[in-house]
Amino acid sequence: MIPARYAASRFPGKLMQDLGGITVIQRTYEATVSTELFDAVYVVTDSDIIYNEITSNGGKAIMSIKEHSCGSDRIAEAVSDMDVDIVVNVQGDEPFTERESLEKVLGVFYEDDADRIDLASLMTPMNDWDDIVNPNSVKVIVDRDNYALYFSRSPIPYPRDKEINHTYYKHKGVYAFRKQAILDFYRLPMQTLEASEKIECIRYLEYGKNIKMVETRHEGVEIDTPEDLEKAKKLINNQSLLSAESTVAEQVKLSVHKNFPMVPRVVFGKGSFNQIKDILAPARKHGAPFIYLIDNVFENNTSFIADRISLSSIDKIIYVSTAEEPKTSQVDALVTQIKHEYQFVPSGIVGIGGGSMLDLAKAVAIMLNNPGSASEYQGWDLVKNKAIYHVGVPTISGTGAEVSRTTVLTGPDRKLGINSDFTPFDQVILDPELIRDVPKEQWFYTGMDCYIHCIESLNGTYLNTFSQSYGEKALDLCKAIFLDNNLDKEDADAKLMMASWHGGMSIAYSQVGVAHAMSYGLAYVLGTKHGIGNCIVFDKLEEFYPEGVDLFKEMQKTHNINLPSEICANVTEEQLDVMTAVALSLEPLWENALGPDWKSKIDSDKIKAIYRTL
Repeated sequence: MIPARYAASRFPGKLMQDLGGITVIQRTYEATVSTELFDAVYVVTDSDIIYNEITSNGGKAIMSIKEHSCGSDRIAEAVSDMDVDIVVNVQGDEPFTERESLEKVLGVFYEDDADRIDLASLMTPMNDWDDIVNPNSVKVIVDRDNYALYFSRSPIPYPRDKEINHTYYKHKGVYAFRKQAILDFYRLPMQTLEASEKIECIRYLEYGKNIKMVETRHEGVEIDTPEDLEKAKKLINNQSLLSAESTVAEQVKLSVHKNFPMVPRVVFGKGSFNQIKDILAPARKHGAPFIYLIDNVFENNTSFIADRISLSSIDKIIYVSTAEEPKTSQVDALVTQIKHEYQFVPSGIVGIGGGSMLDLAKAVAIMLNNPGSASEYQGWDLVKNKAIYHVGVPTISGTGAEVSRTTVLTGPDRKLGINSDFTPFDQVILDPELIRDVPKEQWFYTGMDCYIHCIESLNGTYLNTFSQSYGEKALDLCKAIFLDNNLDKEDADAKLMMASWHGGMSIAYSQVGVAHAMSYGLAYVLGTKHGIGNCIVFDKLEEFYPEGVDLFKEMQKTHNINLPSEICANVTEEQLDVMTAVALSLEPLWENALGPDWKSKIDSDKIKAIYRTL
């Protein structure tokens, strides 16, 4: 039974709203029928509009005879003369109803304690404090056997002792009743608790009925507000895109322009890091910490970073080693640690360090809201759920990680970024003071990462005016920083921060080129850090970027930088094969570097030959 009232108090007419060309109530009806769990499915309504919507599309509907204040009363009237054992109530505003959850709630009537159960319902774990305190989200607490103790629109239990790691549960409005239980409900008058909370299942508890709760991880979207409807539309649109026929997909591919996100908020200036408390304050959620992931090079120099952060009692600093390139396993371990320690999703993740630390922070923020391992999301546009609020504070500049759409990780099978609309930071703090003590060689290698971004972007086949404008500005700044010996350190640091920002923006469309692809191969097999790996490879790429390599060599000479040599002298043929396979797997980079027919211009033998010169 799907109770359906047209005049919903919070969103009148919501069940007749369009959702991907079909009304909300029709979608809910079709989803329920498609589970194939029921002998019959009915919409029970007081509305001619809803009744006609269902019946005109071949569905079954029942018009209520009396006026009813809740869905259970409406169902009780409809089933009073039916020969049924179990009646399931599916909410009309649940268009993403699915079989697994309904099977779970029906399954309790076949368990050992079935004789005790008057009705069963669903609950799902909550970890977002905003949702927990939202009165539209009904919370439930249960005993050790998962029988409901109480339902409330308030957070229950109240978290007076924040050290107790309690899991909050959201009540899902799906019920399975014994017929007698719902008929009893219909005859019993409303009491004060139900009247106060406006939660109908409280009536069962007030009259001593037993409600067995079943946990489900299926969240779906309940259409309670216009905002919920927009979320549902986005979900429907995503499903439609995934199932579209190839001919339609090809037409879209030919006409669509990439709609890339950018960092929405950025603060720049000497000493701006001191404002971090005020910058983060609007994003802080009650009971949810900020987690600071900080490069462990600052662990013994707390006055430089840690002492300037005003921690609340639940905030936490985690020092992380960046001796090696960030790994998907490292991301998974950090996410597991945070979830184990805190009952709520954090207010946000703050990454403080160089490119590796910023990439880790972006990846952790993504994986706190997405299931599985980080390795499952290596690639383009694989992330489905928005990352939690995340902030980047670079202490090294040049990588562009503070602004880019990707987080580069080494996984079990490959080195590849999580490249998604949800990757960019929500806030970046650019304080040139934080990069003042970077060792000279590290300063050069990360700066050259920016320079190489520019060269590969400006010479790429994906180049457009957007990328060109950022790339040209970043290139001019790199020339000033690395070729002008009269530039003072403070000015150079400020310029390098902006060069990194512009360089990162320039690769939004281009994905960069040959040096980056081959550097990924080095990192995967030899563990070579990204910045120095780019330099080692780029030094041998005169064939692809002649002018860029000449200028790079001039910058090396100006700063007396000697690149490591013979790093591939002892690699085996098997290792070369892996390096090459990793490099060649990055097809967008090769297409940007050499064009759509890149496979006719480069092959594994040529790439191996370049690796052997390193």
